[in-house]
Amino acid sequence: MEKVKLAIIGTGLRGAYTYAPLIAKYKDKCEIVAFVENKKGRRDLFLEKYPVDKDMVFDNLNDFIAHDKLADAVIISHYDLLHYDTAQVLLVKGYDVLVETPVANSLDELVHLKEYSLKNKDRLFMVAYNNRYSSFYTKLKEIVDDKKLGDLINISYNVDIGYQNFVHNYVRGNWRITSDTATIMLTNSCQDIDMMINLSKGKCQKVSCFSDLRIFNWENFNTKMSENCFRCGEEELCPFSAKKIYLQEDKLINNSVHINPTKDNLEAILKQGPYGKCVFYCDNDVCDNLTSIFKFDNKVTSNFNINAFTKESDKKIRLFFKEGEVEASFKQKEIKIKSFLNTDEKIIKLDQENTDEKLFLDFIDRVKNKNYKSCISDVGSVIESHVATFAAEFANVSETVVDVKSFFDDAVEMTRQIEKMMF
Repeated sequence: MEKVKLAIIGTGLRGAYTYAPLIAKYKDKCEIVAFVENKKGRRDLFLEKYPVDKDMVFDNLNDFIAHDKLADAVIISHYDLLHYDTAQVLLVKGYDVLVETPVANSLDELVHLKEYSLKNKDRLFMVAYNNRYSSFYTKLKEIVDDKKLGDLINISYNVDIGYQNFVHNYVRGNWRITSDTATIMLTNSCQDIDMMINLSKGKCQKVSCFSDLRIFNWENFNTKMSENCFRCGEEELCPFSAKKIYLQEDKLINNSVHINPTKDNLEAILKQGPYGKCVFYCDNDVCDNLTSIFKFDNKVTSNFNINAFTKESDKKIRLFFKEGEVEASFKQKEIKIKSFLNTDEKIIKLDQENTDEKLFLDFIDRVKNKNYKSCISDVGSVIESHVATFAAEFANVSETVVDVKSFFDDAVEMTRQIEKMMF
């Protein structure tokens, strides 16, 4: 049985620590034949773990693109801003594509995404929406669909990022400046908004949104503190200290701080680099709390919240029906069903699962069998949630209630007018 040949674009946390181990696990089905990574240390480490021909190792994307087709499919897991353009070019080159979220970082990209997916029906263009493969969300959808609790009235969807993950990614890390990446609703929660829309069984009509960067800003820096955690007079009392987050436990995020995250290496780089900076002295501009309200065409309403100030990371969802309510925790894989007609509470415990693995295997099987129909996370099927996310951010900036259809129709028309003038 011939293996599916894969190229990985970007060997950061997702490329090197999610997809590469899965490729190695299923080496009877697939193999890495090429990869692109612009950082030498990451290239060398990846090559050490996953040997490929040195002629198939690229330090920039342009050299990879300039070659004739080198693999059956590519996994795009590099910078968010490049996802759309990279996918577009590689589809034309004849590759099947799996791209990390978000698939589009700007409205003009989003405008062209649907037409581009329709033009490439002879290719697999798949987005890494691993939540769609989760038994947790499948079970919640079943509860909504069977209507044993009556019609769905309201959804309360809370994204608890967790304070350590938030300061790592959005205060000190690569996603800390919105203009360099995208808004937090897109970079952190486009999949959550997708799940919320699917649970509602409606189309998003209107959205309002408010947010603030309340804590992680210079206003909370005082003279007892230091620019770096290793020189700070209040470090022992600070839960956001880099020493506490990176040096007390062996965590996956440590691999994004140093390619060889020993304690000595981490200490050395934290004293000099961005991950050791005081959280009140960074150049971040991403909100640390956000709340939004969505209205759907079937009269379902939803509040969607993102919060940095939680101990652990979780997605906590409450569904309110005519005759009962449901509470669910993604982290605990637990769903509680409370019917108004009886006093007993039904608790459903789901097994832990690797949704990345489920998505990956679906991708590999579809590439091998050239099965491009009814794909669970086809790019065309995720456009609605991206549009709703952009509309929510516009509502946030403008402090208005946004009509989602009009918002996107205006974006389409504006893009066409601009391109008409330019081209």
